Amino acid sequence: MPRWRWTWPIVFSYFREVVSQVAVLLPGQVFGPLTGSVPAKERQMLIDRFSAAGHGAVLVAQVTAGGVGLNIQSASVVVICEPQLKPTMEAQAIARAHRMGQTRNVQVHRLLTENSVDERIRDILVEKKQLFEKFARESVIAKHAPDAVDVTDAELARLVVAAERERLFGLSETASG
Repeated sequence: MPRWRWTWPIVFSYFREVVSQVAVLLPGQVFGPLTGSVPAKERQMLIDRFSAAGHGAVLVAQVTAGGVGLNIQSASVVVICEPQLKPTMEAQAIARAHRMGQTRNVQVHRLLTENSVDERIRDILVEKKQLFEKFARESVIAKHAPDAVDVTDAELARLVVAAERERLFGLSETASG
């Protein structure tokens, strides 16, 4: 069987009505909707049932409810129904599936509608990122502080892995290759 068929998707939307409709319209085993009105204990029970359900199961959640305090390692696909005005909300929701202990690659899909507010939101987010890069990344203090460095996610991951190898196995980065 093709590898792509073995998926455990989570579908996120900001809007309660969207997650309710998606939960009704999707075929197969659908868990949720997980919304802000679901108590924390019930949220975890819902996640546990979703994780135990096997391939093809789908979890439908509000991005604000499903993105906080939950670890959904069984998920391998994240679908974001609309662009989020706060990119940190989207990143946090994605991080629920892409956690330490996750054994599969996590694919992220964003649904965008042409000629809609989605395009304008994406444009605004690109502008916000460019402004941040222009004004916040570069600073007088950072230029004068030799320890103030900005590393990429890949570089940060490499540094963390190297430190853990050293701590656990006594292997320095040069010794481990």
